[in-house]
Amino acid sequence: MELPVTVGVDGSSASLRAADLAAQEALLRGCDLRVLHALPLMPHLLAGRDTRPRCGGRSALTEVRHTLAVRHPELPVRTQEAHDLATAALVAAGEESELLVLAARGDGGFPGLRVGATALHVAARAGCPVIVSPVVEDPAPRDHVLVGVDARRPAEAALDFAFDLARRHGLPLRALHAWPPAEPSRAGRQRRTEGELLAAALAPWRAAHPDVPLIQDSEPGSAGQLLVEASAKARSLVLGRRGPAPVGRLGPVAHAVLHHAECAVAVVPQP
Repeated sequence: MELPVTVGVDGSSASLRAADLAAQEALLRGCDLRVLHALPLMPHLLAGRDTRPRCGGRSALTEVRHTLAVRHPELPVRTQEAHDLATAALVAAGEESELLVLAARGDGGFPGLRVGATALHVAARAGCPVIVSPVVEDPAPRDHVLVGVDARRPAEAALDFAFDLARRHGLPLRALHAWPPAEPSRAGRQRRTEGELLAAALAPWRAAHPDVPLIQDSEPGSAGQLLVEASAKARSLVLGRRGPAPVGRLGPVAHAVLHHAECAVAVVPQP
């Protein structure tokens, strides 16, 4: 059975934008879209949390369904209300989804917060790729997909996803490998070495996807900082994740990127 793209919504404007992004991905993949709204049965037991949605579960789902029907009338959409915490419902949905999409944050949190606890937890624990949609939509033109690569230990699932994403969107793929700066006397030699390592790591994917224009960048510096800076011109940024993160935590690079990237971020688990 073909798996759907699943998007989590909570009635916020950010989740409506995430639903639109998810609809585009579902259309490109030729699969259904499942819209999921999580609503705990007994929210009053969650001490210290404001669990009141902007609108009721059914109203939130009705609003999203209506919006998607107008924007994407050809897309099969089904809605689901889950009586559970959003983190648990989305992670469970990931077991039967091709892709999960959610907003970086909903209506909760404080002004200026870039990414919420739900997005961080789901990106760290879901069993399928997770796209986290930015809170603010940037109208600036975006002309490529960006993927972070460790040339010494490439994440195969992330590279598969990044090449496929670039192909579906008809965009070039920029592969960025970061390495610790060397002493000035060795900088030139190290740059050549790191560039050769990156080219070798990407060779199998380049051969398998000759139709995807590939830009290979090997730069000295912090991986998180370089990826955040590069995200300003990217449509999407793809990162790998090795196994379920302990207690729902991501590594430092993914954590920094999710908090500061200026585009949608896809976190892809490595089987």
